[in-house]
Amino acid sequence: MSTQAEHHYIPKFLLRGWEGGADEKLSAMRWLRGQISEHRYKAKSVAKERHLYAIRRDLPEPNQRLEQEFMTKHVDEPASLVHKAIVANGMANLTEREQYIWTRFLVSLVMRGPGAIAYVRAKGINALGEQFDVSPDDYLDQRGAEPEPTLRKYIEKHAPEVLTDFGNVALPNIIQTSFLNKKIFEAQWITRRLTKGPQRFVIGDRPLTLFGAIADRFLLFVPVAPDLGFFAFNSHETGARLREKGEPTLIREMNRGMVEQASVYVYGTNNEHRRLLELRLEKTAAGPGLGLGPRPPAQA
Repeated sequence: MSTQAEHHYIPKFLLRGWEGGADEKLSAMRWLRGQISEHRYKAKSVAKERHLYAIRRDLPEPNQRLEQEFMTKHVDEPASLVHKAIVANGMANLTEREQYIWTRFLVSLVMRGPGAIAYVRAKGINALGEQFDVSPDDYLDQRGAEPEPTLRKYIEKHAPEVLTDFGNVALPNIIQTSFLNKKIFEAQWITRRLTKGPQRFVIGDRPLTLFGAIADRFLLFVPVAPDLGFFAFNSHETGARLREKGEPTLIREMNRGMVEQASVYVYGTNNEHRRLLELRLEKTAAGPGLGLGPRPPAQA
């Protein structure tokens, strides 16, 4: 297998809708040296990182099983079929199984970006390290002539991959057992299609936006196409306001939230949103956490 394996943290099927124009590409925009930088790419060439989910990244041939068997086959391939159905027919006729598949995909969007993966890796190291430091008695009884004073020190010297890969190995379990699954699955789902003007949704490198608090009243937004937004919410009042909101206001609020929580890149069909990016993208200070939480609009 090639050592240049690129793992997509936003799958190609979600980004292809933003390809267009004479070159049939999308615009990848970022804040660079005091201004907006824009380049045109195919969807397959963006939102990816080399060996992002690989195990033993220190080896010449890292283990790519997590990307191949979980992210691709278990998450993205099934979700691509549900995405196609949503683009064609909205929420109409989605089966319970398709709702589970889409929920799992939405949760994966929270967990799979580079910042989130770095966070999961660090948490794995800390969790295991603390456990090894707190309970060293068995190791001390059996270490023999080994000089390391704790099991953590021994593993850091002789098997560091146990610590560095623990978070990645646990990622499928984290995604499938996250409390977000229940919250999203039990929420109300709708789509809104843009029909009254030329402006469209943008999508960021952290494509799931949460307004409000997931433990309280929330509105979750993912652009599934430039002219189609997916929304999940757990309040009838939020749903009513969302349905009544005019398109210009809806586009402005959703795009602002998307841009403000972007880590580096925002993708669009073109650079029509340049002014919004100039005002908001340079103010983004995304940390290594899970990326849930621009401030909610007052009416959400």
